[in-house]
Amino acid sequence: MTQGKKKLKCIQLNLQNSRLATDNLIKTIEEENIDILCLQEPYEIRNKTAGMPRRLKIFTAGEGKHRTATVVDNNHIDTILKKQLSDDDAVVIETISRDLKMIIASMCFDITRHIEKQTVVNSLENTLTNLK
Repeated sequence: MTQGKKKLKCIQLNLQNSRLATDNLIKTIEEENIDILCLQEPYEIRNKTAGMPRRLKIFTAGEGKHRTATVVDNNHIDTILKKQLSDDDAVVIETISRDLKMIIASMCFDITRHIEKQTVVNSLENTLTNLK
């Protein structure tokens, strides 16, 4: 901490749809006091993020299998999902913590498809355009 301001801890991780990776992540969240997690390929059951404690705020978008999720484990952070910028491959949230406002985007790119043909690229372009 510096002059009364608490730092936010953020991590990014690809869970590869693994229950074991999710269990290990939960331990890390608790041990390291992680505030915000940007996840790719979260563990899901019936198209719902699974294996996470109920105290966590989990953000996903789209109707099918989610390739991204953003998780917040800090009740002092106000967070909203930017629905117009989010889909199965991208989750964009706006966070406010004290005097700090951030836009956080968790995105997943399909390595088998050309990058310009992926909807997540359009989502990224829309996100950046809307921030101007």
